[in-house]
Amino acid sequence: MIQISMIDANDFVEQVTFENEPYKLHFSWNDYSKQWTVDVRTMQNEDIVRGIAVVPNYPLFLQQKRATGLPRGELLAIVVDADKADNQTIGRKSFVNGQYSLVYVPEVEVNAIRNAE
Repeated sequence: MIQISMIDANDFVEQVTFENEPYKLHFSWNDYSKQWTVDVRTMQNEDIVRGIAVVPNYPLFLQQKRATGLPRGELLAIVVDADKADNQTIGRKSFVNGQYSLVYVPEVEVNAIRNAE
C-alpha cells in the first residue's frame, strides 16, 4: 500500500508511481459541491480518466477499469479518525488534518485480498 501525500490547496498535482509506471494525479476541490475529484494523467499530461469523485472507503478506480492506461490497483480514501462525528464526509481539509488518508493498493495486494475471501 502506498500513501499519497495531499497538500493544503484547492487544486494541485501530485506525481506518483504505481505498478512501476509514473502518473500525475490532479486533485480539485469543488467548493460548491463540497467534494474532491481526481484526474489520472500520463506524465505527458494526457488524460486517462477525469473527474473521479473521491468518496470514503470505496475503490475509486472500480468503475473506471475500461480506461486504457489506468493503474491496475485501487485508489482509496480511507477513514483514519473514526472517532469524528461525521466520518463519512470528506471535507476540504480532511486529508491534511488526518481524518482521511489517500492510499493506492497495488494489483498484487488487491488480488491477495480478493483471493482471501
